[in-house]
Amino acid sequence: MHVSAIKTATQGAIKIIGGCYAAEGISRVGRSQLGEYQNRNSQQVVPVDVAIELDLSAQEPLILTAMAHAEGFRLMPVSFSGSGHIPKDMAQYAKATSDVLQDALNALVDGQVDVQEAHAILSHIQRARMVSGQIEAALHKIIAENKPHIVASSNAGAA
Repeated sequence: MHVSAIKTATQGAIKIIGGCYAAEGISRVGRSQLGEYQNRNSQQVVPVDVAIELDLSAQEPLILTAMAHAEGFRLMPVSFSGSGHIPKDMAQYAKATSDVLQDALNALVDGQVDVQEAHAILSHIQRARMVSGQIEAALHKIIAENKPHIVASSNAGAA
Protein backbone atom coordinates (compact mmCIF):
# COMPACT_ATOMS: atom_id res chain seq x y z
CA MET A 1 0.00 0.00 0.00
CA HIS A 2 2.81 2.45 0.82
CA VAL A 3 4.53 1.65 -2.47
CA SER A 4 1.51 2.86 -4.44
CA ALA A 5 1.51 6.13 -2.42
CA ILE A 6 5.18 6.63 -3.26
CA LYS A 7 4.42 5.92 -6.93
CA THR A 8 1.56 8.44 -6.87
CA ALA A 9 3.84 11.05 -5.30
CA THR A 10 6.54 10.29 -7.88
CA GLN A 11 3.99 10.73 -10.64
CA GLY A 12 2.91 14.05 -9.10
CA ALA A 13 6.48 15.37 -8.88
CA ILE A 14 7.26 14.34 -12.44
CA LYS A 15 4.05 16.00 -13.65
CA ILE A 16 4.96 19.27 -11.89
CA ILE A 17 8.46 19.17 -13.40
CA GLY A 18 6.98 18.80 -16.88
CA GLY A 19 6.98 15.06 -17.54
CA CYS A 20 9.59 12.34 -17.92
CA TYR A 21 11.52 14.23 -20.60
CA ALA A 22 12.06 17.19 -18.27
CA ALA A 23 12.68 14.98 -15.21
CA GLU A 24 15.31 13.00 -17.09
CA GLY A 25 17.40 16.15 -17.38
CA ILE A 26 17.59 16.67 -13.61
CA SER A 27 18.10 13.10 -12.44
CA ARG A 28 20.60 10.32 -12.99
CA VAL A 29 17.98 8.05 -14.59
CA GLY A 30 16.33 8.01 -18.00
CA ARG A 31 12.72 8.34 -19.12
CA SER A 32 11.98 4.61 -19.13
CA GLN A 33 13.28 4.21 -15.59
CA LEU A 34 11.25 7.22 -14.43
CA GLY A 35 8.23 5.56 -16.03
CA GLU A 36 8.87 2.40 -14.01
CA TYR A 37 8.98 4.43 -10.79
CA GLN A 38 5.42 5.64 -11.55
CA ASN A 39 4.05 2.30 -12.80
CA ARG A 40 1.93 0.52 -10.18
CA ASN A 41 2.60 -2.78 -11.94
CA SER A 42 6.36 -2.41 -11.51
CA GLN A 43 8.19 -3.42 -8.33
CA GLN A 44 10.75 -0.64 -8.83
CA VAL A 45 10.46 2.35 -6.50
CA VAL A 46 12.27 5.64 -6.90
CA PRO A 47 15.57 5.67 -4.94
CA VAL A 48 16.02 8.36 -2.31
CA ASP A 49 18.68 10.32 -4.24
CA VAL A 50 16.44 10.52 -7.30
CA ALA A 51 13.43 11.36 -5.09
CA ILE A 52 15.34 14.27 -3.58
CA GLU A 53 16.23 15.64 -7.03
CA LEU A 54 12.65 15.28 -8.25
CA ASP A 55 11.22 16.89 -5.12
CA LEU A 56 13.69 19.77 -5.32
CA SER A 57 12.75 20.38 -8.94
CA ALA A 58 9.03 20.16 -8.11
CA GLN A 59 9.71 22.64 -5.28
CA GLU A 60 7.91 20.51 -2.71
CA PRO A 61 8.73 17.22 -0.97
CA LEU A 62 5.98 15.09 -2.50
CA ILE A 63 7.95 11.84 -2.70
CA LEU A 64 9.86 12.23 0.55
CA THR A 65 6.58 13.02 2.34
CA ALA A 66 5.10 9.75 1.02
CA MET A 67 8.24 7.89 2.09
CA ALA A 68 8.08 9.41 5.58
CA HIS A 69 4.39 8.54 5.83
CA ALA A 70 5.19 4.93 4.89
CA GLU A 71 7.42 4.80 7.98
CA GLY A 72 4.82 6.45 10.19
CA PHE A 73 6.41 9.91 10.20
CA ARG A 74 5.44 13.36 8.97
CA LEU A 75 7.79 15.89 7.39
CA MET A 76 7.93 19.37 8.86
CA PRO A 77 9.82 22.31 7.37
CA VAL A 78 12.99 23.18 9.26
CA SER A 79 12.59 26.83 8.43
CA PHE A 80 10.19 29.04 6.58
CA SER A 81 10.44 28.17 2.90
CA GLY A 82 7.29 29.74 1.53
CA SER A 83 7.02 32.74 -0.70
CA GLY A 84 7.17 35.03 2.33
CA HIS A 85 4.02 36.69 1.06
CA ILE A 86 1.23 35.73 3.44
CA PRO A 87 -1.68 36.53 1.07
CA LYS A 88 -0.09 34.39 -1.66
CA ASP A 89 0.56 31.57 0.82
CA MET A 90 -3.03 31.82 2.08
CA ALA A 91 -4.28 31.53 -1.51
CA GLN A 92 -2.18 28.38 -1.95
CA TYR A 93 -3.64 27.02 1.30
CA ALA A 94 -7.19 27.75 0.12
CA LYS A 95 -6.47 25.93 -3.17
CA ALA A 96 -4.94 22.93 -1.41
CA THR A 97 -7.85 22.57 1.04
CA SER A 98 -10.33 23.04 -1.81
CA ASP A 99 -8.58 20.20 -3.67
CA VAL A 100 -8.92 17.99 -0.57
CA LEU A 101 -12.65 18.64 -0.38
CA GLN A 102 -13.19 18.24 -4.13
CA ASP A 103 -11.37 14.89 -4.27
CA ALA A 104 -13.23 13.68 -1.18
CA LEU A 105 -16.60 14.65 -2.63
CA ASN A 106 -15.74 13.04 -5.98
CA ALA A 107 -14.67 9.86 -4.18
CA LEU A 108 -17.93 9.67 -2.25
CA VAL A 109 -20.15 9.84 -5.36
CA ASP A 110 -20.21 6.05 -5.62
CA GLY A 111 -20.51 5.57 -1.86
CA GLN A 112 -16.96 4.32 -1.29
CA VAL A 113 -13.39 5.55 -1.24
CA ASP A 114 -11.01 3.25 -3.13
CA VAL A 115 -7.26 3.02 -2.68
CA GLN A 116 -6.40 5.36 -5.56
CA GLU A 117 -8.92 7.95 -4.35
CA ALA A 118 -7.50 7.70 -0.83
CA HIS A 119 -4.00 8.34 -2.19
CA ALA A 120 -5.21 11.38 -4.13
CA ILE A 121 -6.96 12.82 -1.07
CA LEU A 122 -3.89 12.20 1.10
CA SER A 123 -1.69 13.90 -1.47
CA HIS A 124 -3.80 17.06 -1.28
CA ILE A 125 -3.90 16.87 2.53
CA GLN A 126 -0.10 16.68 2.58
CA ARG A 127 0.11 19.73 0.31
CA ALA A 128 -2.32 21.66 2.54
CA ARG A 129 -0.27 20.66 5.59
CA MET A 130 2.94 21.89 3.95
CA VAL A 131 1.45 25.27 3.03
CA SER A 132 -0.09 25.53 6.49
CA GLY A 133 3.38 24.95 7.97
CA GLN A 134 4.79 27.72 5.79
CA ILE A 135 2.11 30.14 6.95
CA GLU A 136 2.61 29.08 10.56
CA ALA A 137 6.37 29.65 10.26
CA ALA A 138 5.81 33.12 8.78
CA LEU A 139 3.43 34.04 11.60
CA HIS A 140 5.86 32.76 14.25
CA LYS A 141 8.58 34.85 12.61
CA ILE A 142 6.41 37.98 12.89
CA ILE A 143 5.84 37.23 16.57
CA ALA A 144 9.50 36.41 17.27
CA GLU A 145 10.77 39.53 15.52
CA ASN A 146 8.01 41.62 17.12
CA LYS A 147 7.40 43.53 13.91
CA PRO A 148 4.69 43.47 11.23
CA HIS A 149 5.00 41.60 7.98
CA ILE A 150 4.66 43.99 5.05
CA VAL A 151 2.34 42.48 2.46
CA ALA A 152 1.75 45.55 0.29
CA SER A 153 3.43 48.89 -0.21
CA SER A 154 1.33 51.91 0.84
CA ASN A 155 1.97 53.46 -2.58
CA ALA A 156 1.39 50.28 -4.60
CA GLY A 157 -1.40 51.91 -6.61
CA ALA A 158 0.46 55.17 -7.22
CA ALA A 159 1.68 55.87 -10.73
